[in-house]
Amino acid sequence: MGTKRYSTPINFIVFQVCWFACILGGANNLGWLGPLLVIITVPLQIYFLTEKYRAEILFVIICGLSGFFLETFMILSNVYTPLDQRWGQLSPPWMTALWFNFALLVSISLAWLKKRYGLAVILGGLAGPVAYWGGEKLGAITVNSTFGQGYLLLVLAWSFVLPCLIYVHSKLTIE
Repeated sequence: MGTKRYSTPINFIVFQVCWFACILGGANNLGWLGPLLVIITVPLQIYFLTEKYRAEILFVIICGLSGFFLETFMILSNVYTPLDQRWGQLSPPWMTALWFNFALLVSISLAWLKKRYGLAVILGGLAGPVAYWGGEKLGAITVNSTFGQGYLLLVLAWSFVLPCLIYVHSKLTIE
């Protein structure tokens, strides 16, 4: 199976707390808050909520590094601008921490999407842009393109990213 009993609700709650810590930290000059919380909670979740520790650690690293490069590309492409400009054109740590946090959402709370790539395309295309919209409304980022262009790019990116992450996770955790 790969996860332990009660993993899904615990993971979902921890994910939301870390997401808000990252976003609100990024919006309020506390960019260290979210990454600190993620650094604490990710290993604890791997240990207490999953069964395949090595595969989960590898997946978290792959997801986090991939997210860093994707977010940096989106910043360089002027899709959005983070409020925190100290990192120049690189993804700020709070944004990258979201990806390390998201990895465990994929492997635990979204485990039901395994081999359901069509649903992953739809969910990614809907939920991914909503997260950026939430980040914008909370003041952490500004989507630079017109509403239609910026969010269309996010829909396309997330319609591709979520199924890819589900595929990678399934390959790493083959029974």
